[in-house]
Amino acid sequence: MRLTFLFILFTCLTFGQETPIVFYNESGEKISQQEFIDTKDYSKNLDLYFENDSTQIGLLVTRQKFGQHDKSTFEKLKSYLTELTDKPIDSTQNIVINYLTAYPIKDEKRNTRSRWNVLHRDYPKKLHKIANINQFWIHSSECDNLEYYHQKRIKWIEDKDSLLKKLFFPYEVRYGNYILIKPDGKFYYYLGEHSKYKIWENAEIFFK
Repeated sequence: MRLTFLFILFTCLTFGQETPIVFYNESGEKISQQEFIDTKDYSKNLDLYFENDSTQIGLLVTRQKFGQHDKSTFEKLKSYLTELTDKPIDSTQNIVINYLTAYPIKDEKRNTRSRWNVLHRDYPKKLHKIANINQFWIHSSECDNLEYYHQKRIKWIEDKDSLLKKLFFPYEVRYGNYILIKPDGKFYYYLGEHSKYKIWENAEIFFK
């Protein structure tokens, strides 16, 4: 009888400790689980999941965004890029930033190198033909997988103060992001997995 009572008590406690989950759309509005499932569209948004002490959160994040920084913020960004690269930013140039996130994390068993076509040698060559561009390879401070992304050939630079993360990428997604920025501070970014063709296509449109 005592064992039965303890089993029932343990079961009740276990179910009582289940963490509830709530869902939000791209606007931060609370929605039902079914709405979340129906709205999820990889071509338009990414589904991200978090957990705190009391709640699990499912959040949809828009993959593409247009915006413009005020003059002060834009100057701070250019000064930061100059500090990271020790190279002054030409005020007439467009800026392209390939930003590598922390995911996927390093796999000790994997000795291969990424075949991601953004890392191909023709990517920056064609990019510079599209417009007058200053291009940067920057990685999150949490990224521990640079060898996989051809560190010996590509000069990845650490976002040491996490400024780019704060300005553009508050959420970690898989396989990096990219940003296109005009000389007047207008920007466009794309979150998550992408190809060199997507960057070329959007750069031709955005910088025309």
